[in-house]
Amino acid sequence: MLKKTLTLSLLTLSIQSANIHTLLNGVKHHYKAQLGSLDIKKAQNALDLVHSQLYPKIELFGSTTHYTSATNLRPTTPTESANSAPNFPFSRNINRIGLNLSMPIFVKSLYTLADQARLMQRSARAKREIDILKDEATLIGSNANLRYLQKVHKALLRKRKTLLTTKNIIKIKVQSGRAPQSALFKIQNSLSQINIAINNIDIQKENIFALIKTLSGINIRHAVSMYQKRRIHKGAFLALKPLRDKYLADKTSLQAQKEKLLPSLYLQATVNRGYGKSYLTKKSIHRDYGSVGLALKIPILDVPQYKNIEKAKLQTLVSATQIAKTKEELKSKATSLQRELHLLRNSINLNRHNITNQRKLLSIAKSSYDSGRMDLEEYLRYVDALVDAQANLYKSQAQYWQTLAQIAFIYGNDLEHIVK
Repeated sequence: MLKKTLTLSLLTLSIQSANIHTLLNGVKHHYKAQLGSLDIKKAQNALDLVHSQLYPKIELFGSTTHYTSATNLRPTTPTESANSAPNFPFSRNINRIGLNLSMPIFVKSLYTLADQARLMQRSARAKREIDILKDEATLIGSNANLRYLQKVHKALLRKRKTLLTTKNIIKIKVQSGRAPQSALFKIQNSLSQINIAINNIDIQKENIFALIKTLSGINIRHAVSMYQKRRIHKGAFLALKPLRDKYLADKTSLQAQKEKLLPSLYLQATVNRGYGKSYLTKKSIHRDYGSVGLALKIPILDVPQYKNIEKAKLQTLVSATQIAKTKEELKSKATSLQRELHLLRNSINLNRHNITNQRKLLSIAKSSYDSGRMDLEEYLRYVDALVDAQANLYKSQAQYWQTLAQIAFIYGNDLEHIVK
């Protein structure tokens, strides 16, 4: 019971104390950001895996072998063979146990693959940053859309209040015979349309609440306030950063594939003990045997490796093309959004001016309707016009924030520094 009470208290506190800073901070620590951190760790693991190939590899082995004729447990000199008579170190069945050691001394491709892994790790960091900023931009746009819906909701409530007052007046007029019964039906139909619109808005709001919870992990029940405190810094396109790192990694991978055709130098060592029964005396015998040396491997013909080189070349070309394509798209998108932002500023100013005019017209229409110089339908059109003008203003404001967030994302601006 206490646990449930504490959970409810924390939930209520998160709803009441949420602001744009806590929402954006939530994005930085929610599941998607955590997955990005795991991708960085996976890239680090790939780098560690390459480094691990530079360490010695030691293997314990055991074997048992039957030979068709007696075989020596290890090579012996003539002197040793003479001294061993008649218990010669030869047997048909030989068991061995020992250790093998191998270690790369110089394998150029391994160092190049380590460079590739570092670049992939850097690309993973950049991708995590992009994913966070993208979710922040989505959250800002969602909160702006939520503000738009809430303002429209309030405007509809004001309109409904006005119509309810008008309905009461019309009801008196109908009862006194000064207005037809149809006037009541018309006003009731307008009220029903308002209720339908409010219900649809509530549905949209619930979807936005769920999206914000998914992005930040925080429950809210109303839009949080926000204003722009700093201009957007226009630098390099952020989305190109991981692509460039990926291209460099692919280019490095191509180099590594080519280097696999270069000579490689390895240290190799082995030590073992062979057991058996002397083929003459049938007594147990054993001999120790070991070796250490350098092995130089020079590929002469390796068709699969040639195909790997062709594959790496193709991947590098794909990465370079993707950079050029994305750069062109981002440049076009950024230019379009800048123009759109300018037009939205104008739209906001025009809509504010329009609201002022519509309020004046509605006031005149109300006087005309009260004096009988205007019918009900025409009066309701003025009421609708004011609400529509307010909705257009709120929509323009929401679109402004959404466009601003997109521009900030394209240029890699942390929205916590732009919005307060």
